[in-house]
Amino acid sequence: MSINNVCIKNEFLTVTIKTLGAELTSIKDAKGTERLHQPDMVFWNGQAPVLFPVCGTPKAKKIIVNGKEYEMGAHGFARHCEFNLMECTEDLAVFSLISNDETKKQYPFDFELIITYKLLGNSIDVSYEIINDGDDEMYFSIGSHESYNCLEGLSEYEIHFEKEEPIKPYIFETQRIPHENLSVVDGHNVLSLSDDLFEDSVTVVYEKPESDFVYLVNKTEGKKVRVEFEGFTNLFIWTPPGSQFVCIEPWCGMADGADASYDIKEKVDIMTLEGGGHYENHHIISIL
Repeated sequence: MSINNVCIKNEFLTVTIKTLGAELTSIKDAKGTERLHQPDMVFWNGQAPVLFPVCGTPKAKKIIVNGKEYEMGAHGFARHCEFNLMECTEDLAVFSLISNDETKKQYPFDFELIITYKLLGNSIDVSYEIINDGDDEMYFSIGSHESYNCLEGLSEYEIHFEKEEPIKPYIFETQRIPHENLSVVDGHNVLSLSDDLFEDSVTVVYEKPESDFVYLVNKTEGKKVRVEFEGFTNLFIWTPPGSQFVCIEPWCGMADGADASYDIKEKVDIMTLEGGGHYENHHIISIL
C-alpha cells in the first residue's frame, strides 16, 4: 500500500497529513517546534487516528447489523484505509473514503467519509462529513484521537476546562474518581496530569461535558493547545504512563462496557443517519 504525505501551511503552522487514514502526522508551529506526538514502539505508534465507524473497542471485537455478525477492531477501520486526496491547496486538504468490498466485510453500509483539514491562522479546523449512500438507516460513531507532545514530562501539564463540570470524570474501566487530580479555579475545572492518573493505561472520560473547549497547558512555559469540540458527545483523555504525550479525544460515541449490546443500533451514543442523509461535525485545534 502506498502511503503519501500531504503538507499544508501558513505563516503560523506547517501541518502534514498522510493519506493512510487521513491522519495528522505533524503539527509544527512558527518556530518549527513539533507539537504532535511522533510514533514510537515503546508507548504508542499512533498519532491522530480518525475513529470510524466505531469509537473504542467493540465488545468481543464484533458488531451485529440487521442480525448478521461482523468482526470490528478497535476504533473501526477508517484508520487502516487509504483515502483519496480530493483537493489540496496551500492551506487546505480534503480526503475521501468510499465504502467498498473490503469495508463491507466489516460494515455493510454504503457511505462516503470526507475529512477536511483547513488552516485558520494558528488553528486547524478538522471536519468530518458522512454521506449515507444507501436507502436504509446507517449507524455509526465518529471521533478523533490527536496526541499532543508533553516533552517536559506529563506532570508539567494540566488540562483546563471551559466550565466547571457538574459530572465528575471517572477512570474508564475502573470507575475510580481521581479526586487528587481535580481542582476548580475561578469556576473552571483543572485536571492535573501525572503518570499515576493513567495507571494501567486507563482513560479519563468526561461524559456529555458542559464545556465546549479545553486547554492543554504547560505550567512552567505557558504554551498551550486549545481543543474545541462543540457538537461532540464525550471527551476522552488518555496516555500510557511514562510517555511524553497526551491524547485529547472528542467522540460522538462511547466505548463498549461489559454489558454493552453487540447490536450496533443499541450501542450507547450511537449516531443514526437516514438513507441519503448527510452528517457534518468538526473540531478545532489551536496552537498557542
